[in-house]
Amino acid sequence: MHLPVCVADLDSDILCSDCQKKLDSGQITQFDVDFSKWILTRQEQFPAIEDLTLFGALNVSSRLVLVVNKKGRDILLSLPDLLEELRATYGEVVILERPANLRKLVRELIHPAIETGVNSLYLPDGSRENVVMLRAEDRPRIGYSLEDLRRIVTAVMEEQAIFQYQEEGTPKKSKASSDDFEQRMKDFTRRQARR
Repeated sequence: MHLPVCVADLDSDILCSDCQKKLDSGQITQFDVDFSKWILTRQEQFPAIEDLTLFGALNVSSRLVLVVNKKGRDILLSLPDLLEELRATYGEVVILERPANLRKLVRELIHPAIETGVNSLYLPDGSRENVVMLRAEDRPRIGYSLEDLRRIVTAVMEEQAIFQYQEEGTPKKSKASSDDFEQRMKDFTRRQARR
């Protein structure tokens, strides 16, 4: 089983220096550690999960989001008893595959709504941040908050993502929207400088 944390660390309840660095830097979370420990205890009962590759786990709004590879998705879907135990313990289970196409992933999460735009900002350090625009009128149809969407997409894509609702009735190309964009870019630059 491939987990976000070393199996030896889970057995000893002490993180090695590499895993501790990942935790300190935010590459993994305490929930990744706790969930990895939980799933490892189910290996004897469900031997098929020995071949599972789990990149990460998130607990988002009473949902368990598991980021796996395609084979991992197939393994989990073939184990209805394990899925039922996951639901009983963590809530609704959402299984997402990595690698993923950003637009396809966003559409899967916000269905039946559709995004109005996906843009990528390339930062001076070579990293990329994705900005996803949603229609304001779709707000009641989307089952996640903007922060939940940000956390999920960032975890799956391994790139930062920002979600925003377009204001209803705002012309697409006006002086105000141009000024708004410039202000967002300034705010973004300030956030990056603080990191």
